Amino acid sequence: MNPQNTPLQQKTSFYYPLLLLPKYQREAMESLYRFCWTADDIADNSDSSTLKRKKLALFKKNLTLALAGKSRDPFFQIFQKNIQQFKLSAEPLWRIVEGVENDLKPIRFKKFSSLHRYALQVAGGPGLASMEIFGFKDKPHRVYAENLGVFLQLINITRDYREDMALGRQYFPDEDFKQFHLNPLQIDEKSSQWKTFIHFQLDRAWVYLQKARKSLTRQEQSRLHTAEAIASVYIKLHQKLKANPHQILEGRISLSLFDKLLSVTGASARCFLWKWAKD
Repeated sequence: MNPQNTPLQQKTSFYYPLLLLPKYQREAMESLYRFCWTADDIADNSDSSTLKRKKLALFKKNLTLALAGKSRDPFFQIFQKNIQQFKLSAEPLWRIVEGVENDLKPIRFKKFSSLHRYALQVAGGPGLASMEIFGFKDKPHRVYAENLGVFLQLINITRDYREDMALGRQYFPDEDFKQFHLNPLQIDEKSSQWKTFIHFQLDRAWVYLQKARKSLTRQEQSRLHTAEAIASVYIKLHQKLKANPHQILEGRISLSLFDKLLSVTGASARCFLWKWAKD
């Protein structure tokens, strides 16, 4: 599956929220998503470690050239146009690359602070770049983007726990497993503390969603239809994970098309009402 050509509808829950954007912003967001997806694919595919590092080195070189307006790579030439059109900052894009570099080796975080820093790379980076495409570079919108990104990433690592562990990536920190007396290598459906452990992770994720929303007024949030629609989709996923913690160990939990469309429609309606909210 080529990240640069595969229809986004087959890959991401962000597809339907992106449809809320005008065409020029939607195309830029799709380009940003493919940038992230291409970077992730370097770490996630079955290549040798040596080949992965060579691919990442080339990716970094192409990003450097694109930021300077000098890329000759067909994919990065398209991305370069978006960098120029929306005046995208370099720092969020390099955060994404740093996150991929982390994923090239086995991961075992000891403390939540390390996981939080990682989430600010792999999800905060795209969030900040997205906010610039939406037209916002001020501090409150940056705070919103970073905290929403952490919320999304914590949901992702909860959903993908089994897959990540198979790849040698233990994102949940050691201190959490110790707190709930769990051995990450010996967890099954009979582990009595697993439900409590997952609820703890999801409750912590929820805190970051609330931090994001508190950083902006309702009227300011009303102009972020797509971001709120993405949040709404993940809130639905949050609810499903919390209701079925043992299913995380059995297979990947996903949302139906109906759930996704209902979430996007509900977020659009809320944003419409928030235009007249008095905070």
